[in-house]
Amino acid sequence: MKHRRAALGGSRLASLLSLLCVLPLAAPCGAQSRSAYFDAVDSDHDGRVSLAEFQERMSWAFRQMDRNGDQVLSPEEQLVPNAPRLTLSELRKRQAEQFRRQDKNRDAWLSVSELLAPPG
Repeated sequence: MKHRRAALGGSRLASLLSLLCVLPLAAPCGAQSRSAYFDAVDSDHDGRVSLAEFQERMSWAFRQMDRNGDQVLSPEEQLVPNAPRLTLSELRKRQAEQFRRQDKNRDAWLSVSELLAPPG
């Protein structure tokens, strides 16, 4: 039973990490809110979101949880008991994959509609 519980913890971690990546992308209700969200991610305000801008915004939760600032979330720093260690580099790789999935027109930028669409 102990082994099953550990596997469940890993699965919960995966769910949590997915949620942390997806929740910030959920489109707010009003058009004004969507615009404000896009503007917050589009830090250079050029009307499109680069991979670097996307990763910076989507890494916010990681940085908050990384209490010692070593760019590694140890099990003690995570919300899920017995969670595996996660590095910022690993997270950035996952974010890059998500960015590519959302970049439907493959132009290496996210438009408002691509950013606010659910990841596919």
